[in-house]
Amino acid sequence: MIDFFIPCNPPKSTAQGSSRIMRRRDGTQFVGKCANSKAAKAKANLLTLLHPHRPEKPLEGPVSLSVVWTYPWRKGEPKKNRTAGYKPCDTRPDVDNLCKMLFDAMTTAGFWNDDSQVAQLRFDKMWSDEPGIRIGIDYL
Repeated sequence: MIDFFIPCNPPKSTAQGSSRIMRRRDGTQFVGKCANSKAAKAKANLLTLLHPHRPEKPLEGPVSLSVVWTYPWRKGEPKKNRTAGYKPCDTRPDVDNLCKMLFDAMTTAGFWNDDSQVAQLRFDKMWSDEPGIRIGIDYL
């Protein structure tokens, strides 16, 4: 079992955010990705944060992944909402897009050979007193 917490302000940019409508020289349009986008910087930052926690060799076989993605409280958050210490986050970015970025970063960092090995997933996104990313990985 691997379990760790990364204290940070988790990124709000996702890979889907780097898609842009671009023009070729002949004027035709296409959907492309900007190389210097916020999403690319967020993924590189996430990769740097994950690197010290990676296993010695990539995990093999099916795994169960548990992620708690916690953002710092918004400035205008009422104190009555802060009393519990956390509150589910219902704003963008979407959980599935955060998940894709995290999976790609964890694959690149060497946690597993391919993100298709994740057979079970629990992903919580919330506001909290303690911002960061908690990750738990277990073999099935």
